[in-house]
Amino acid sequence: MSINLELEKKILNLITSFNQNLFDEVIKDASDLYKQINNLSVIPNLIGASYAGKNDHQNAVIFYKKALTIDHNNTEILNNLAKSLLAINLYDEAIDTLQKSIILDDKNYDTYFNLGIINFNKGEYDESLKNYKHAIKLNNKIDKIHYNMAITLSKNGNNKEAINFFLKTLKLNPSHIKALNNIGLLYIDNNNYELAFNYLKKAIDLNPNYSKAYNNLGALYFQIKDYKQALHCFDKAFKLDKNLLSAGVQKYFLKRLSCDWSDEKDLSSLLIKTINSDEFVSPWYCLSMEDNINNHYLRAKKFSSKFKLKNENNNSYLNKKLRIGYYAADFHQHAGMINMEGIFKNHNKDEFEIIGFYYGEIKKDETHRRIKKNFNKFFYVNKLDDEEILNLSLENKIDIAIYRAGLTVNARSSIFSKKIAPIQVNFLGYQGTTGQEGIDYIVADEYVIPENQKNFYTENIIYLPGSYFPRDNNRIIGKKKFTRKDLKISENSFVFCNFNNSYKITLEEFEIWMKLLQKIDNSILLLLETNNEMKKNLYFEAQKFKINDDRIVFIKKAIFEDHLSRHSLADLFLDTFNYNAHTTAVDALWTGLPIITKPGNSFSSRVCGSLLKFFDLDELILKNKDEYYNKALELAENPLKLKAIKNKIVKYRDSNKYFDPKNYTLNLEKAYKKIHSMRVNENKFENIHIKDIE
Repeated sequence: MSINLELEKKILNLITSFNQNLFDEVIKDASDLYKQINNLSVIPNLIGASYAGKNDHQNAVIFYKKALTIDHNNTEILNNLAKSLLAINLYDEAIDTLQKSIILDDKNYDTYFNLGIINFNKGEYDESLKNYKHAIKLNNKIDKIHYNMAITLSKNGNNKEAINFFLKTLKLNPSHIKALNNIGLLYIDNNNYELAFNYLKKAIDLNPNYSKAYNNLGALYFQIKDYKQALHCFDKAFKLDKNLLSAGVQKYFLKRLSCDWSDEKDLSSLLIKTINSDEFVSPWYCLSMEDNINNHYLRAKKFSSKFKLKNENNNSYLNKKLRIGYYAADFHQHAGMINMEGIFKNHNKDEFEIIGFYYGEIKKDETHRRIKKNFNKFFYVNKLDDEEILNLSLENKIDIAIYRAGLTVNARSSIFSKKIAPIQVNFLGYQGTTGQEGIDYIVADEYVIPENQKNFYTENIIYLPGSYFPRDNNRIIGKKKFTRKDLKISENSFVFCNFNNSYKITLEEFEIWMKLLQKIDNSILLLLETNNEMKKNLYFEAQKFKINDDRIVFIKKAIFEDHLSRHSLADLFLDTFNYNAHTTAVDALWTGLPIITKPGNSFSSRVCGSLLKFFDLDELILKNKDEYYNKALELAENPLKLKAIKNKIVKYRDSNKYFDPKNYTLNLEKAYKKIHSMRVNENKFENIHIKDIE
């Protein structure tokens, strides 16, 4: 219809007000005009766009549809409607709307761009990429399309290509702050810390209040073990945005790394928020903060929901030997590898081929060179994308993939969403459920996962006999002798110790330890030093109990053989509660050092108990804090009883029954054969119990 000059002026005024974001004014004036003139699509379209500008997409949809009844072939209105349908998660209707738009005009890049967004939100990443590529083909000068392309590629595990599209985004728009932040994050994942720092610094220079960039910069500093700078960044990020829960959790984790338990009044509420919010917070940081298996389970489920299963893998390779792929970020001097070396060495090479996939920061140290010799094949895949690792796994016909890292730092969980093997097993690295689709089994025992806790695991459970935790007998106790005199400890002192990582120590344990020092004259607490802040904080806490600084002695980290030798300085190892001694418990038992523990309700709090039970040392497994204190007191005051326990541990160690990686590996191989046979012959995945080989 023709528009008179007065009406044209009113519409132009409405458009001007809309461009000035005066949405309420546009809605009021346009609604009045729409009552008078209801056959001009531009008026309800402006009302719809104004509601959309206010994020009221329900009303926006109503008015866009009214506009379409007037002009049903208007691609602008169709695209506007689709965007609002997308905003309220009506994806299928939005797709239908955009497809109508494409029939009318298949040269509009924005239509394909919005289709890509919908596919992304539905987790259809391949379709999303296809539509973004088409949009770029129509117009390659739009930075937001390249940016979304990069984000989707990253979600799909194509990190190298994602970096290229972030770079294209930044070429079009050097100030694209989200691209700067996200490319920085990818470079952290690729261990390219210098480039990561440069991009994150640019993002912060553009916006000094950009909390997510500070959070990622904190992650960078954490990776390079500059904990002071990491804490500063996490603290800054959390102050800028209290809803950035990952920054808050990592801030508290780093404070605990320095045994700084101040300012924890809000920690409990923060931990609850991590369960209820939409943000993905790594569950690993929370294991040491609370002993709550339900919360650990819920966090893992939520965190791993971003690693949706992308592929099925129903291959039956008919390999002559069962092929086990071990995927890890730490095939070097590391606690996890110390425990697993005996497994690699003792695998029956007549029945098994073992293939290593090393995707972390490559460290070719002596441990790495020694371990690598045990593998049939070994691949350095740190520079490969997930899809390339999948293809390499398929080429090598991996029957069972061992997911060593679980949900720990640098886990690259996205690899396993590709289903790189028909069976995928969560083993050893992460003490709890991954909550991840496609992770079929977890290796455990009946102590770490008792019957009443099976429901807190999304994986089927492989129950190994005795303790699931491997105990390698190739630990070498260094020849270098350490004396108490070197540490200014008198020979007649009773030395309590704890050699766990400092983040595992909570105020709850430390108060008990201080009460023991108060009670036992001339007693000492020997700890492994993390940093100078840890020392200062613990000295400060000890003063509250009137314990002098010289009664808490710190030793620095040393090479593994020397550290084992230093165990001779101590009389009794006092375990932590939420997150036990794991490798450190095996070290203590190997050196004949008694350890007491108080198991809790979660996997990470029951590992030391599992080991002690296997060693027939139930008397060192205590039910509560009072028992824990009393047992430590009893052993400190009764040297004959303590000596009897030490003798028992040494006897068991020397019997070759308790430190027997060959027998452990045989049981593990029985489990591998069993789960493989069930899948191939019965298409079945279920809990299994392995009986000890006689």
